[in-house]
Amino acid sequence: MNRYLLLILHIISLVLLGFGWFKDMLHIDISAHFIININLFNEKRSVIGTLQTLWQGQNYWPFLLIFLFGIIIPLIKSGVIFYLLVVKNASPKWYGFVNAISKWAMADVFAISIFVAFLSANAMENTKAFLQPGFYYFSAYVLLSSIIVMLLGKMIKKAEISNA
Repeated sequence: MNRYLLLILHIISLVLLGFGWFKDMLHIDISAHFIININLFNEKRSVIGTLQTLWQGQNYWPFLLIFLFGIIIPLIKSGVIFYLLVVKNASPKWYGFVNAISKWAMADVFAISIFVAFLSANAMENTKAFLQPGFYYFSAYVLLSSIIVMLLGKMIKKAEISNA
């Protein structure tokens, strides 16, 4: 696999991640029908919007978890991937670090959680949920990032064999 192609794919994955953070992921609409249709709850949420709401509501523990596993760890992972792609003779230990940190990024778990919330909300009679563009951007990041880590591992193993 070409190092520059992986670098371009990685940059694309970061753009997807950025859109995934800032674009709305889920729209929930709850209404009741008595004589007229009454809207009880109607809200769209993005990752960054959720973080702001959690912080303002002094819900620091969920804020910290989402911030750490949904933003900080993916950024650290990204930095190490950039290092591995730019430096020709990087230590394979860095790839081991990226592989380990990928398990803690939790971006995939977050995307699945949004999808489960979507399905659960649609199962209720007066509740409608709509996946928003942020969900698709975020999910695309998760898939592309996983592919990049896998291809990077193959590239590093091939380099180790040719240097041996």
